[in-house]
Amino acid sequence: MRQITKNLQLTMDGKETNFRLTKLDAFSGVRLLRMLTGMPEGATVTDLFSGLSDADLRVLMTVCLEHTEVRLPAGWIPVLTRGEWTYPELEYDTAVCLKLTLEEATWTLEGFFAGGGSTSQTGTRDA
Repeated sequence: MRQITKNLQLTMDGKETNFRLTKLDAFSGVRLLRMLTGMPEGATVTDLFSGLSDADLRVLMTVCLEHTEVRLPAGWIPVLTRGEWTYPELEYDTAVCLKLTLEEATWTLEGFFAGGGSTSQTGTRDA
């Protein structure tokens, strides 16, 4: 079965906070890939965030954060819904928001560039 969620812990205001990422759907993943294809090989995280226009960075962060949830005593809640903060504690925490965005983007595209070739099986011809 395909793994579409991933849990991680980040320090927020001096305490460990649990987050859950959900992989981007195919359309959002392709959009992310198109944004990042202009980045040169060996680009750093700083290059990624500084190389995007303000509009592209906002789209990237919004899409990634809309696929992120935080664990509260009452259960999991989204951190961002339709561009609005549903977990307002993150609104001014730039470091955690950037980390969550990077984790989501990296995890969604994980394996996409690995091996440099197709991972599908080559079909055999019936005789």
